[in-house]
Amino acid sequence: MAPASQVPEGTVLAAPDAESVVARLLELGDAENVLVVATDRPGLEAARAARLVLGGERLGLLHHPVPPTASFVALAALRMLPPVALGLAPALLAAVTHDSRTAALVSSVSALDKPRPTMSLDLASRLPGSVFRVDWTAQTVTRSDAIDLPVGIAAVTTASERPVRDVDAAAWGPTQIQLDTDGAFWGAKRWFEATVLLRPLEETVGALVRPDVVAAAHRCASCGRHVAGDLCVFCQIPVLSGAAPVHSGGHV
Repeated sequence: MAPASQVPEGTVLAAPDAESVVARLLELGDAENVLVVATDRPGLEAARAARLVLGGERLGLLHHPVPPTASFVALAALRMLPPVALGLAPALLAAVTHDSRTAALVSSVSALDKPRPTMSLDLASRLPGSVFRVDWTAQTVTRSDAIDLPVGIAAVTTASERPVRDVDAAAWGPTQIQLDTDGAFWGAKRWFEATVLLRPLEETVGALVRPDVVAAAHRCASCGRHVAGDLCVFCQIPVLSGAAPVHSGGHV
């Protein structure tokens, strides 16, 4: 549930209200496994309401409130998961975070809740010309005009019409993807945000879905799907060990 300009091609989109989410899910027909990814609180509440309306057995739910460029990368990775492994989505998101770096330069941090800036940085936001570096990966905020990201294999970027600083994304890798966003995530008038991939997504996904890794994964005692973490994304209940047939068919 995000603007079309912020998601990989082929991602099914819905506005963050229950009626829209239900309508888009019904368009998918009889797909057995559907993973709904909410990028903000309204989207999460809408997805939960949709599960109540349609029944939750075939609907997985993930809340992944990250910056737009990181969200784009996460959705691209999730779309590579085979249907039988959609329950492992939380582990994949953790792996993608490990294999990428996200940071932003913003003109103000007054509206920033996460990571929370210090009071002195909040006050500095009121000074003309201030620039702040938000390291989303490390969850830190500093007063700096250098985004300081490592060289990788690809960069996903987004910026305001007048970015806080001119940044050469080509320095981060041979592939660049530019997103059109409104900056609402940062709450600043001027911003530049980037996520740099350090490893091909195919390798990150491949490492998670190796036969030996999947075979060793826990199963949800209720629905039988593979699970990662403490909560089954399909049942939304704490994970207990158990065995059940593998489900197939799905969408992200």
